[in-house]
Amino acid sequence: MSEITTGYLYDVASRSESLEEYKKLLVSIADQKKNWIQIIKQIVTDNGYSASEFGKICGVSRQAAQKWMNGAVPKKRETFIRIGFAAHYNLEQMNYFLQRYGRCNKLYPKCLEDSVYIFVLNSDTIEHTYQSCQSIIDLLKVELTTTEEDNQNESFETIALLESLSSLSTLPEMLAFVAENTSVYRDQYSKLYAYVEDFIQRNLLSDGIEEDSVYNLANSQQWSSSLRHCVSEISQKKWYPDRNKIISLGIHLNMDVDQINKMLELAQMEELCAKNPFENAIIYALENAQLEDVIYTDGTDTLCVYVRRVLESLDYSGVDFFMDELPEDYDDDEIF
Repeated sequence: MSEITTGYLYDVASRSESLEEYKKLLVSIADQKKNWIQIIKQIVTDNGYSASEFGKICGVSRQAAQKWMNGAVPKKRETFIRIGFAAHYNLEQMNYFLQRYGRCNKLYPKCLEDSVYIFVLNSDTIEHTYQSCQSIIDLLKVELTTTEEDNQNESFETIALLESLSSLSTLPEMLAFVAENTSVYRDQYSKLYAYVEDFIQRNLLSDGIEEDSVYNLANSQQWSSSLRHCVSEISQKKWYPDRNKIISLGIHLNMDVDQINKMLELAQMEELCAKNPFENAIIYALENAQLEDVIYTDGTDTLCVYVRRVLESLDYSGVDFFMDELPEDYDDDEIF
């Protein structure tokens, strides 16, 4: 599979007319988990860790660490960050690890937590550990909640912010920097929130003027409790984006591939990855849904049902974790 490009995989996923042919492609992509096994074993070997030591440093059990070494891939971005610190990666290596193996966004300087990771990885005075980062994050959160926002604060472009962070070396400097730029961190995902809320409004049913219209939309589409929670946090402007939840949101809000990729871009993440088996299956389902003309931004669960049926038809265990995000009850003749 190493010689097959992402572009080719995307093309096959979007154009495949044979389900059996596509299933073979999905299995071949899944074989790439051996790359994950190799990188984890390399981390353990290079640092002389036992499974217990590795798990303790990463905040998990020995059994969980052993599962990683046997090919189980973590689901949370934060776990990959913990592993990156355990591997003693520098900033460049950390970002590569997050994007290549975690399929998630690299460290983003306008995110408070990520800015701390960047600061620590560049600092000569702070121990390069995940635990050090968490202690600093706790201090900065107090700073953000007690400091009045100054509307005259300098507005940083992302690159300029990264350069400024890279120049900091001591904790007092970091505390002062955050205090001076509170608005940067408070508004880090404002465009993403606005994009999601726009699609929510588009999808509201005919009684959309009622205060409980979002509640009705959630009930009609059988949103999971975690999806309801993230939409609630978006309305409060405090949601920290999760890649799989963004994909779930996109499907429930009747988005096509390009629109979901736009959400991922606003969350500072890479677009749907054709080399990831689950995301390849999502691309396949959405492209087929577009061909079948079943994507309508009208608040119905037609797309949710369609995607569920496609994922079920693949008979591939690598997508099972996502089924809880999609409606269970449907009429067999409703879509197909």
